[in-house]
Amino acid sequence: MMTQRTTDAGTGDGAILECRGIERRFGGIVAVTGVDLIIQPKEIFGLVGPNGSGKTTLTNAITGFYPPNVGTVRLGGKDITGTAPHKVATLGVARTFQNLALFNGMSVLDNILLGRHIHMKPGVIRTALYWWAAQREEIENRKIVEEVIEFLQLESIRHELVDGLPIGLKKRVELARALVAEPKMLILDEPMAGMNQEEKGYMSRFILDARAERGVSVLLIEHHMDVIIGICDRMLALNYGEMIASGIPREVVKDPRVIEAYVGGSHG
Repeated sequence: MMTQRTTDAGTGDGAILECRGIERRFGGIVAVTGVDLIIQPKEIFGLVGPNGSGKTTLTNAITGFYPPNVGTVRLGGKDITGTAPHKVATLGVARTFQNLALFNGMSVLDNILLGRHIHMKPGVIRTALYWWAAQREEIENRKIVEEVIEFLQLESIRHELVDGLPIGLKKRVELARALVAEPKMLILDEPMAGMNQEEKGYMSRFILDARAERGVSVLLIEHHMDVIIGICDRMLALNYGEMIASGIPREVVKDPRVIEAYVGGSHG
């Protein structure tokens, strides 16, 4: 039996994100099967497992990149199963990626501004006929971007190209780009990969502050167990595409199946 937290966090009532019975196959290969996941508003939820355990596949199922073959995904009670990724984004889900998806040759500011695209109303004709409305929209978008730059302490590098930044700052820029979309649900795919202890501490604090000050819920995919224990309210562990333990982090990491998955089952 999996470790469970005996509160309403284990039910779908009022959940910001609810996944039920998620299964995703690629040909004859079952990447994830029978996965349930519930995240409550303003909760930081950890998702862990060895490489190849199904973490990214589950995330792709949630965000519409690879819709589940079986199961349902609900956001704020609304069924979004199979919804296209760009539409999922407009519904309030922002995501960072395991491999940095920043645009080299562009400044920190320009990379962050791209995160506002889902709130911008495109159209040359509209801009030409209603230049005043477009200008007002740009001012509002810039205001939000500036707030996030200050929040993540990126003022001093705002005009630098992202190419030459250290990994810790690049990860922070990617977090900023996600936050300017004003998401309700923030999915962070290994945001601390390649960081030293000090950088991990900064990122952990920024995630906690984003929850506290911006009201976001967070799905945190991470290999650093110290981070999961330190900032997550609950967690789910996967192995070979299946759920092996869930509940309060300090209890889950002691589960023999979780220990075996990391110590004896570091499959690719």
